[in-house]
Amino acid sequence: MIKIKQKYGCEPFLNVKNIPVDLSFRVKIFLKVSKKRKKITYMSKNETKIVRLLFFILAIAPLHAEITIGLLSSIESNAKQTLLYQNRVIPCEPFGIVTLEKMVQNGASPQECKKAVETFYASHPHRRQFAREHLILQQSYHYETIPEGCVLYANGTETYSEMLLRNGLALVDPAFDQNEWNAKLKRAEAGAEKESQGLHETLIRKWCIKEEK
Repeated sequence: MIKIKQKYGCEPFLNVKNIPVDLSFRVKIFLKVSKKRKKITYMSKNETKIVRLLFFILAIAPLHAEITIGLLSSIESNAKQTLLYQNRVIPCEPFGIVTLEKMVQNGASPQECKKAVETFYASHPHRRQFAREHLILQQSYHYETIPEGCVLYANGTETYSEMLLRNGLALVDPAFDQNEWNAKLKRAEAGAEKESQGLHETLIRKWCIKEEK
């Protein structure tokens, strides 16, 4: 009940008594809105995985803008494979390295180089079959092509070039220079040299590579 009174010549004032206020309706609305907000805040596990995948793709996009997937269709040697992409044949020669096969073709001392490589393969026949033993025909691989060759991701993020270097079946090409790959390739070569893997236990480097003085 509301009454307007005037007392002792003063201005009228309101006298408010016993006015019931029902806040239950507004409280219910607030709780409903809060619940909706909570539902929007939390993502499902699948949504979280998708968001993480998108962030990963965006993160690697600047470095690997041309990565695609090809089917390994043939293995000619450790130095040459073939991929199929959208029914197109893609020659794939490992980038940034000089394989033993290339050393034989362009050795500093051709005869001695060829003899040293053949002797090595005769003593380690499995090394000649390295590509066939570590790559799987008719399997899909991520790859990208660059001017210096084919970047084949043969073992997760490890490239086939790194695998050959790590096993002493190639050397880093002195003419190759790409900031993105230099450290990785040199690290793989250094590891093989430290452990005397592959060609590092022979005279192949002496006969096949012309060292700059």
